[in-house]
Order: sequence, then structure tokens, then C-alpha cells
Amino acid sequence: MNAWLYVAFKEIVSTWRDKRTIRNVLVLPVLLMPLFMYGPAFLMSDLEARTRTGIQKVGVVNLPSEVLELFKSANLEPVSVSDPRAAVESEEVVAAVVYREGNFEIFSLESAKPVKAGLVVAKVRRALDEYKDHLVAKSLAEAGLDLSVLEPFSVEERDVSPEQARGAGMLGGMIPYFLMIFIMMGAMAVVIDATAGEKEKGTLEALLATPVSHMQIALGKMFAGLVFAVVTAVSGLTGLLVGGTLFRSFAQGETFEMMGGSINLSAGAIALLFITAVLYAAFITALLVAVGMYARSYKEAQTYVSPMYMVLVVPLLVLMFASDFLNRSLWLYTLPVFNVYLAFDQIIKAQISTTALLITWSSTAIFVAIATAWAARNFTDEGVLFRN
Repeated sequence: MNAWLYVAFKEIVSTWRDKRTIRNVLVLPVLLMPLFMYGPAFLMSDLEARTRTGIQKVGVVNLPSEVLELFKSANLEPVSVSDPRAAVESEEVVAAVVYREGNFEIFSLESAKPVKAGLVVAKVRRALDEYKDHLVAKSLAEAGLDLSVLEPFSVEERDVSPEQARGAGMLGGMIPYFLMIFIMMGAMAVVIDATAGEKEKGTLEALLATPVSHMQIALGKMFAGLVFAVVTAVSGLTGLLVGGTLFRSFAQGETFEMMGGSINLSAGAIALLFITAVLYAAFITALLVAVGMYARSYKEAQTYVSPMYMVLVVPLLVLMFASDFLNRSLWLYTLPVFNVYLAFDQIIKAQISTTALLITWSSTAIFVAIATAWAARNFTDEGVLFRN
């Protein structure tokens, strides 16, 4: 066995003995991934269903009898109020509607209670729209005109996106973000203790005294971090698949389908995701090894890693909401972190081109080589190894 594999084996066994670390990199992703991905969609879908079938009180002032009947059929309970604004502010009613001189005015706490008030206001608006359509149809009939004059043509939307992209919904844009976060979590769990932790415990000198090159030591520690980074990512995706199946057996409604989405990847797409994830994990692990070796203690390493974590996370948050507006020029696939996110996103949606994928892999491999050289240099620089 090569020396670097012995070093990697040592770090893997050491990490495996720490039950807290195993819990964080194996158990928590399985539990948290479904909650992050499907929890909000499930909650919104459940609230929407309850609001749609439940009956809510709505304050009314001077409303026509036809509108009152439409409110009742929409599961809204009209309640006469003298001051609609005060009734809403005191939460005596969820919303209030006033009819003055041919205009309807809706009062609600939509900014303070966006979910509850927003859903009820939507029910009110649908009832008022139905009343408006009734009045229009009546006026046209009295004028001897057919209702079809209001719709001289029809509009049909045809989404020509790949089937995987159509089914992914908002979930498709969130998976790359969480996948990359879990990769970093898994690498951090091993690397910081294997570098700065060893310096603080005084065991690094004994390792450096062994007949193993510093490059092999660096590679061994990187490989151990890479293993846990990939395992954490796989755990997260497993949680996503299991949690998605579980949530879908209970959730209903368009909101869940839009926000939750569904992922149906082919074996080829899974292989592409895995290769891209391994390259990204190698890059992150090499960076962490370099930073961890520079730090004098575990605590100091954390102060370095936290800004690094933010530098990596902020672009991902931006991309999660703005990637659709990028022109996807090939040079974007040469930018570290950005390229991996774009590749993940397009692989999931079956839109990745071979050229873009190869550029992503090639550029990431170059970044891995540079980060590895930096990490190995920190193992040979006595000013870094023994700084105090």
C-alpha cells in the first residue's frame, strides 16, 4: 500500500471513532435534506389546502347580495362590521371588503401575515372576479353581444424544456446549493482536525518524522477529507430521495409540485454528477488542508475557514436565484465554484453541453492541482509548520 493511503486510512479511522462527527456527516444530512427541500413546500401546500377547505371570517360593508352568496360558496363567512380597518387590525376578521360607489376595497394584514392573509385575500379576489365576470356577461347579453367577443383569440403555452427540467421545479435550483454545502461540511469534519488539530495536539511532528514524503502526507489527509465529503453529499441526496417519497405520500396541491419538484435522473446523469462532485470535493479539501496547516490551532483554523465558507456560500446563494439570467458563456465554466454550480444545475435539468462539462472538469482539475501544490508546500515550509 502506498504511504499516502496509510495516512488516509489513519485519518479515516480517527474520524470514524468520533461519533459526533459521524452523526454530523452521515445522520444529519439524511434528516435535514428532506426538511430543507420539501418542508417549506409541504407546509405551504398544507396551509393552502386548509385555507381552501376551511371557512374564514371576512368583514363586509355594503356588499351586494350576489357577492355575499359568492363568498359563502367560496368558504368565506361574511360578517358585518362598522369599521373594517379596526376589525382587521384587531384580528376579529382575516380580511374586510367595502363596496363604495362601484369600487371594492380590501383590507388585510397581508404584509404582517403574508401566508394566512394572502391566501384569504386570494379567495376574496377569486369571488370578486367571478362576480365581475357575471356582470360583464349580463351587460353583453343585454346589448345583444356574445361573450366570445372578450376572447378573440386564445393563448397556449408550450414548455419545450427537457422533461427533467420541467419536473425539477424550484427543487432543481436548490439541490446544487445544498450538495455543495454538504461537501464542504464533510471535508471540514476531517481536515481541520487532521491538520490544525494535530499541530495543537503535538502529534504532527511524529508524523513528519516518518519516512513518508510531505506530499504523500498532504495527499493522504486530502483523500480522507475527500472520502467524507463525498459520503456526506451522498447521505444528503439519499435523504432527499427518501424524504421526497415520504412527503409526496402526504402532500397534495400545485404549490407542492411547483416548490418541491421531482428529480428523475438517468444513470448517465448520476455518473456526471458524481464525477463533478468528486472534483469539487477534491478542490475544497485541498483548500482546507492548506488553510488548516497554516493555522496554529484548531480555533485559529476555524477563524480562517469561516470567511472562506462565506466566500463560497454567497456566490451560491446568488446563483440559486440568478443563474437563469446568465448567458452561459463558456468562460463562466472556468470560474471556480461558479462552474460547478452551473454544471450541477444543468446536469439535473438535462441541459449541459459536452463542451461546457469538459471545461468545468478541466478547470476544476487545474484548481485542484494548484490547491494541492499549496497544501503540499505548507507541509514543507517550516515557517508554516512551526509558526507560533
